[in-house]
Amino acid sequence: MKARHVLFTLLAMLITAFPLIAQPTPSIIAVLEAQKPKNGMIHQYEEGRKQKAAWHKQQNDSQPLYVWETLSGPDTGTYLIGRLNQHWADFDKPSIPEEADFGEYQKVIGNYVDSLVTHYYEFLPKFSSTGNSSPTDKFAEILTFHVKYGKASEFRSAMLRVNEAAQKTKWPVDFVWYSLTSGGVDGTYILVLPHKSWADFEDKPDTKPFRVMLADAFGPDESGSILDRIDGSVQAITTEIIEFRPELSYLPTK
Repeated sequence: MKARHVLFTLLAMLITAFPLIAQPTPSIIAVLEAQKPKNGMIHQYEEGRKQKAAWHKQQNDSQPLYVWETLSGPDTGTYLIGRLNQHWADFDKPSIPEEADFGEYQKVIGNYVDSLVTHYYEFLPKFSSTGNSSPTDKFAEILTFHVKYGKASEFRSAMLRVNEAAQKTKWPVDFVWYSLTSGGVDGTYILVLPHKSWADFEDKPDTKPFRVMLADAFGPDESGSILDRIDGSVQAITTEIIEFRPELSYLPTK
């Protein structure tokens, strides 16, 4: 009887503890709309975005609405409209009702938009070193990694080791990683490198190059293995520069 009592007690403890063990950490989501204005209507589009930002302020919207302009690459002239630091459940109860939000968009912006594409990305904190970076930094380099089919685990394990190396060597470079979850080609990863100014794009003599940092952290053999995993898993990389447009964005005051 005692043995059975002990067994039941252990089972009860496991059942009680299991939900605590099994609950995953909620994903942190960024939703971005790529909006390309119609030819010759950039001024009207930007004026509409200013009106939309003012409308969000009138609605006491609790969430920021960021706007960036693409300055280079095939999507030059496209504006990125984003909500960051969301959870999937937040989309069930948005800070502004979707019907009202879309109605205002159609009223002040919709007539000036040539195309609109929505993307959902998951923030990868274990890959990232955010440091002093902010979504409101003036510029950002955007590197899009197109990972080969079946090579995602190799790529992700290599990126984890890269972040370990950055932390180990106290590498003073901020970088933020996202993976595409919906709205494009599977196996798409986004690397964001923030910059405070154009001068900040220059190589810094007091900052070790990426390959040197990696070798300092793990030695030439392992750093070479990590680089080989990256090269073997990536099909292509595309690059662009975006600029934060504060006058078109909505940033709630605290």
